[in-house]
Amino acid sequence: MELVVRIAGAAGQGVQTLGELLSRALFRHGLFVHTEMSYHSRIRGGENAYTIRVSDSPVLATKEKAHVLLALNDEMLARYGSLLVDGGAVICDASLSPSARAVRVPARELAARELKLPIAAGMVLLGALARFLGMEMGVLRDLVRERFGDRAELNLRALELGAERAPAGPWGLPRGDPEGRHFLNGAQGVGLGALAAGCRFLASYPMTPGTAVMVYLAAKSLEHGVVVEQAEDEIAAINMALGASYAGARAMVTTSGGGFALMVEGLSLSGMIETPVVIHIGQRPAPATGLPTRTAQEDLLFAVHAGHGEFPRYICAPRDPRDAFYLTVKAFQLAEKYQVPAIVLTDQYLIDSHFTVPEIDLSRAEVSDFRLSPEELARIPEYRRFAITPSGVSPRAIPGVSEKLVLVDSDEHDEHGRITEDLGIRGRMVEKRLRKMRGLEAEVSPPLVYPEGGLRGKTVLLGWGSSFGALKEAVDLLNGAGGDYALLHFSEVWPLRTAELARAFAEAREVIAVEGNATGQFARLVSQVTGLRASRTVGKYDGRPFTPEWIAEEVSR
Repeated sequence: MELVVRIAGAAGQGVQTLGELLSRALFRHGLFVHTEMSYHSRIRGGENAYTIRVSDSPVLATKEKAHVLLALNDEMLARYGSLLVDGGAVICDASLSPSARAVRVPARELAARELKLPIAAGMVLLGALARFLGMEMGVLRDLVRERFGDRAELNLRALELGAERAPAGPWGLPRGDPEGRHFLNGAQGVGLGALAAGCRFLASYPMTPGTAVMVYLAAKSLEHGVVVEQAEDEIAAINMALGASYAGARAMVTTSGGGFALMVEGLSLSGMIETPVVIHIGQRPAPATGLPTRTAQEDLLFAVHAGHGEFPRYICAPRDPRDAFYLTVKAFQLAEKYQVPAIVLTDQYLIDSHFTVPEIDLSRAEVSDFRLSPEELARIPEYRRFAITPSGVSPRAIPGVSEKLVLVDSDEHDEHGRITEDLGIRGRMVEKRLRKMRGLEAEVSPPLVYPEGGLRGKTVLLGWGSSFGALKEAVDLLNGAGGDYALLHFSEVWPLRTAELARAFAEAREVIAVEGNATGQFARLVSQVTGLRASRTVGKYDGRPFTPEWIAEEVSR
């Protein structure tokens, strides 16, 4: 069983609220649910759509065609009515005139007359939609009570008014057991990972889509002892985070590409003073403001090469919210262990989309404390913050926990942290910092191969980050049509694992890079590091997320 439901209207009509209520109710039914949000950059008006894909087996990506459309206005009826499957149905207000098979409910009239609350028309239509889908209304009622609290009764009445006026549709939704699963979006995955890793300070200037992580942590700040600071700009944000980290707090910033551009000097400061910081970048189409509420994979090479001078860093790009949890924890772990900046690359699609994922194992979330304790410091005759070591990692102490000085400086410095112009020391310090890359390379996990069994003789799709679900399903579509395809997918992108790439290019019949950008940035990075070149690149750069069907069609073209 698979069903795609889309709720579409203008900003201000409650599209997101209706979508979240319905998708969570479907999840509590024990079904596998995936959601995707499409919205314009405005507070009122424009186009908002919430697409819900539901199945009795795991679903990993969004789809373009829907079985049911709940249209809240004429514009969305015209925009999305053409994206119904054959035999699809529309739920709408009685004042609208859809061309497809429709359930027309006098929602606006009922909300105004029966409830004296015209804004509740959307909730009336949600009740009609739930009835049409054959849902058990008790689950939805419970969610409405949780969401609206003291205002729940009017909304519950609105649900009933809609359900009373809708027939049961042809879909009999099966019931399952959601035990052992989570329903998370990418922002929650990153935020939960930060909390599990012991993050105690976040500074940010709001910038879509990265803001969602700041909002999530702000909501949890009192419960978990996290200071969340809305800075005056991104330059201040990263320097605040570095100050907090120097003082002993695990710290992060969250932003998008334009905000990260302002953070680049601070990024280099992290490299010079060897102070850990985690940077979350929610990618969106650029350059400049671009499409601020759409999705892209356009900041990979920027993240890899940003900053003046040469210094190591770690970069991951999660596949889904569960992966975002584990990789955010790992970013904190490696930032602390190697005293480097660590970057978590997501995008609007991953941040805003909800996935049904297996339960998170919190026992895998511990971040070790690599700092010197007061007792360890007391045993060191002479503390040198930037001591030259074989690994490149120096003993890190927190200022104020002992009488020993902890000196850092943005100028080149000696092992104690004192400014120096000695060019011999300069050379040794550059080499010391870069030696950390050897350790980081050993920490990076191998890419995922799907299906299992190797890549020999296959056409291999090469991808990274949030494209995983769509690529995996695209491989299934292509193989189902008689092809011989496989997927090589990276969620840790720097340092780059080269052994698996060399093997893949040697064994594959052809390697095709599939990326959410126009220039094949990951393919270019692979070529830069290894000299291996994909035979071609399939790029999507219209601001919309990948669908399995789109990938399969473009790859086959």
